[in-house]
Amino acid sequence: MSTAPGERIATVSAFWTLPGQISYCPCARALTRAALGVNPRIIDDAELVVSELFANGCRHTRSGSANGTLDIGVSTLSTGLTLVSVADEGAAPRPGLIGGPQVPHRKSRDLLNGRTGRGLHLVASVTDDWGYDPNDRGGTTVWAVFESPLFPRSTSD
Repeated sequence: MSTAPGERIATVSAFWTLPGQISYCPCARALTRAALGVNPRIIDDAELVVSELFANGCRHTRSGSANGTLDIGVSTLSTGLTLVSVADEGAAPRPGLIGGPQVPHRKSRDLLNGRTGRGLHLVASVTDDWGYDPNDRGGTTVWAVFESPLFPRSTSD
């Protein structure tokens, strides 16, 4: 998508709290798609990323337990830079786990022969950057950035 000289991209700021149940994943996707309707270049990728991060939060954190919630944020600046995020309530108890809580990480390619484990590889492949930070809920906020459509993506990666 390119913009005409002097054309501005609409800004978006949308935030939702959803139950941390996998059955709400379609809702998270639909909310993301509706919020980003002003930025069609990244809408499919952003929807995929929110879906993956939401599902991970449901499966791997306390947010997926009874009464757990996940916070979703979608923001687009007037430059076109878009940030999506999913915030959880912290690590789920895992019997036998030694050490501190797990943080989001991509699994080794050697471990990708199962039905799970590909989500963060997908996130990394369709975003310009992603990462995570602790949040004030005692959990982790996983975020992903999509580059401005005003500056074409580099295809040299």
